[in-house]
Amino acid sequence: MSTAKTFCRYCHAYCPMDVEVEDGRVLAVKPDRDNEMYGGYTCVKGRQLVEQMYQAERLLSSQKRVGDVLEPVSSEQAVEEIADKLRSILAEHGPRAIATYNGTYAFQNSAQLAYSRAWHDAIGSPSYYSSITIDQPAKVFCSTRHGFWFAGTHMFSDSDVLLALGNNPLVSQYSPPGGVPSHSPFDKLREAKRRGLKLIVVDPRYTELAPRADLHLQIKPGEDSTLLAGMINIIVSESLHDAEFCQRYTDGLEALSKALEPYDLAYVARRTELAEADIVAAARMFAAGPRGVAVTGTGPEMASHPNLTQHLVASLNSLCGRVYREGDTLPNPGVLCPPLPRLAQPLEIPLAWKEGARSRIDEELGELTTLGFMGPIREMPTNLLADEILTPGEGQVRALIVVGGNPLMAWPDQVKTMKAMKSLDLLVCVDPYLSATTDFADYVIAPKLTLERDDVTLLADPFYEAPYSQYASTVVESDADLLEEWELYWGLAHHLGLSVRINDTEISADQKPSKYELLEVITSGSRVPLSWLRDNPGGHLFPQHRVAAQAMDPDCTDRLRFFPEGLDQDIADALEQSDDEQAFPFRLICSRSKYVLNSSGRNLSMLAKKAGSHNPAFFNPDDLEALKIAEDTLVRIATEDGAIEAVASANPRIRRGVVSMYHCWGPVPDGKDQPDVRQTGANINLLLNNRRNTQRYTGMTRQSAIPIAVTVA
Repeated sequence: MSTAKTFCRYCHAYCPMDVEVEDGRVLAVKPDRDNEMYGGYTCVKGRQLVEQMYQAERLLSSQKRVGDVLEPVSSEQAVEEIADKLRSILAEHGPRAIATYNGTYAFQNSAQLAYSRAWHDAIGSPSYYSSITIDQPAKVFCSTRHGFWFAGTHMFSDSDVLLALGNNPLVSQYSPPGGVPSHSPFDKLREAKRRGLKLIVVDPRYTELAPRADLHLQIKPGEDSTLLAGMINIIVSESLHDAEFCQRYTDGLEALSKALEPYDLAYVARRTELAEADIVAAARMFAAGPRGVAVTGTGPEMASHPNLTQHLVASLNSLCGRVYREGDTLPNPGVLCPPLPRLAQPLEIPLAWKEGARSRIDEELGELTTLGFMGPIREMPTNLLADEILTPGEGQVRALIVVGGNPLMAWPDQVKTMKAMKSLDLLVCVDPYLSATTDFADYVIAPKLTLERDDVTLLADPFYEAPYSQYASTVVESDADLLEEWELYWGLAHHLGLSVRINDTEISADQKPSKYELLEVITSGSRVPLSWLRDNPGGHLFPQHRVAAQAMDPDCTDRLRFFPEGLDQDIADALEQSDDEQAFPFRLICSRSKYVLNSSGRNLSMLAKKAGSHNPAFFNPDDLEALKIAEDTLVRIATEDGAIEAVASANPRIRRGVVSMYHCWGPVPDGKDQPDVRQTGANINLLLNNRRNTQRYTGMTRQSAIPIAVTVA
């Protein structure tokens, strides 16, 4: 028996693991207790990697639809046939007719995003989508509209205060830079509290993070922007902001303050349903710092007015000067990116929503483009993809490749999504299991899983609290006919004769590169050579690569924008919001289970046992009593766009007036007799119209804080 070091890719946390192998078969996965960054931490999902690999339901060959059934097909034949179909679609409909959707699991293969993006550039198709624009496009958009601070905002490790809005990393294993790290979150939080961190949690639920908070604001769902506006007013009126920083590096504070005047304390308290004293306490606690950061999870981004919310979060950080200044040591300048100078200055990004490809559905919407830590981010809004498929005319999407995702479970407006999947000329899914979406696929490509492929911690590189990285070599070779996600695109490039370029390097379409060779191109010029990481197994800290923020370029004229174009309309929309409280008195919010990741995990025995057979509708017990609804009763949850049935469950951690459900559950509404909801759960996306209340610039659909009515089913 031998032991290999690797890291999990079940979610974005990338926990290091020791893998026991005998005769080419994985026997067990265990935490890597030698790892200095994680300290032996893993989550329950990652500890199921052995069952994930060897369970009977896993696809060990690709599938081709023949009539109404899927039949095994060699990957070589499948790729060749897909390429032939794409060639015909290109000739008849043009490049825009071919689309990719990279779901959550596409992000867990470090080569997929870069190669598939480059492949789209090679065919000239802007129809490139990912899960980012389902739940967090405002983060990308805001960095464009507000601007970057090139040296970065404060990280968790050296913060004195953290404001966490709708973020529960103790369960989700996700937090943006500055929030509680997803690597060993419990330990990191305990350490921070011991050194005196003040923690403000804003969430309608008493989450796992809330008991550790100095102040928990159990806000009415959808009112995050209202709270932030009120806090900014208090900080400015009491002169608690960093006036010197604002004067030197920002524009528009006076205009922002004027626009936020309607958000006086009484108004904010009324809309958020929070105590005035708590709002004031939160503002003063955050402003006191002196170091700290405000961050959001997916909750506020999926609720009402996400563009405004994210802008006010960025404004709050800038208002209080929560950035690294000249001479400050940056906790993590990045290991897998080039060693660019990190200047203590603003960086304006062109207002990119006015450039690039436009949506055929809404001319105001188009490519969401900004500068990310690892390079440009550019994609179309996923919440409009079903319409791009269904709307006839030039550029109509006729072929869709879904990688590591399940649109039938994840996209808003499930009925429309199903209609879109059925209407495609070609639907290709890359998935290790059959799913609701593969039921409509022409081809299903069976991929390699975590322990069967090389990878590097590319996605997590900017999230770490210190310079850290790990290369994971293949642990076991599979005898099955499997492809990596990027290999599908390489095969298509090969058959179509495409020239694919990454980082100004042409990737041969005749001689397939190894995974390592491709990753070398993707990470070219990195601070730490990829070869060193590959040759030194396990995770490594690189304290020698910490750098200090450098002086501002004397020619720099960029400014952070407190009051950019379009913000006045965002504020007006928020002030004018008028949900029908009488017809729809409750607010439905999405939440996560620690036992599944979106629609993945319920096929693994231990996770299935823990997660249960359905996603209950969690109510405050007092609400159930007022509604005269008993525990475990079937309830009907309705919006103006749809209705579902769910099983009522009491949870005192939820504030009154709120219903919480896990997302990505339930069957497909195919018109047949539907199974018992107690066995399948229900899908929240049946309640949504993806074109109702969409956000300017991002196309984001309101998918949480949804006004609902509740009755006994």
